[in-house]
Amino acid sequence: MNIRQNINVDSINFNGLGWDSYQLPSSLFDIKVDKTRQKSKTDTLKLDMWLLPFMNVYGIVGHTKGSSLSKVSVNSDPSKYPMGSMDWIIAQVVKGMHDSGQLQDLDFKLEFKGTTYGAGTTFVGGYEDWFAMVDMNYTQTRFDILDGSIDAFTLSPRVGYRFTIPAIDALHMAPSKLNVWVGSMYQDVQQEFKGSLSDLNMPSNLAGLMNIADPDGKGRFDVKQHLQSPWNVLVGAQYEITRNFNVLTEIGFAERNSFFVSGEYRF
Repeated sequence: MNIRQNINVDSINFNGLGWDSYQLPSSLFDIKVDKTRQKSKTDTLKLDMWLLPFMNVYGIVGHTKGSSLSKVSVNSDPSKYPMGSMDWIIAQVVKGMHDSGQLQDLDFKLEFKGTTYGAGTTFVGGYEDWFAMVDMNYTQTRFDILDGSIDAFTLSPRVGYRFTIPAIDALHMAPSKLNVWVGSMYQDVQQEFKGSLSDLNMPSNLAGLMNIADPDGKGRFDVKQHLQSPWNVLVGAQYEITRNFNVLTEIGFAERNSFFVSGEYRF
């Protein structure tokens, strides 16, 4: 599964900065994010079973790798701190770098990878060659640069039609089936990320500033964000190559772009 989507970042906070017993206030850095585009690729193994003619259950495990690219600007307000204090001095430095353009419109790229696992169920029904299905699953992904795991819930309703493909004697192919459908996908993804600043690949100007403010590498980040749109439109197909093996593909568009391809073997 490949996904491209826009993210709205609500806030970015740095904390745990300072030297020895002296701690810088978390409000020292005012970080603004203009635009964020996220992309990811997930390779998944899925084991499923039909418990009932209308109900399928499954478990999944896989590997997710991706990145996000943001435009960020960092500023500070010295008037919030006593004149001559360490906080005031650093705020003056940050404001000067911002006003000179060194901390404006920086390309902030975040690269991540991790293990994904979860479970789900699919309910189906039909009349003659028409069918409808609703798939829902819950997954967790443990990323290398984040604390804990990221939880996600996905809901995908679809409606489609089943075609019968006649035999092709020249290719020694028996009669087969082709399912086509349209639908939509809803994603509810946990959108608060926490981790160590030392795990981030920051732009050079910002990295230099963090080396001064966080010489011991104990600084932490806290990002709150949300998907620009939780829904997108799906168009897909499933082709039965043999009685036991078929292939599936699905394309998503509108607010989220996605591409999915799968091979399926049934016992």
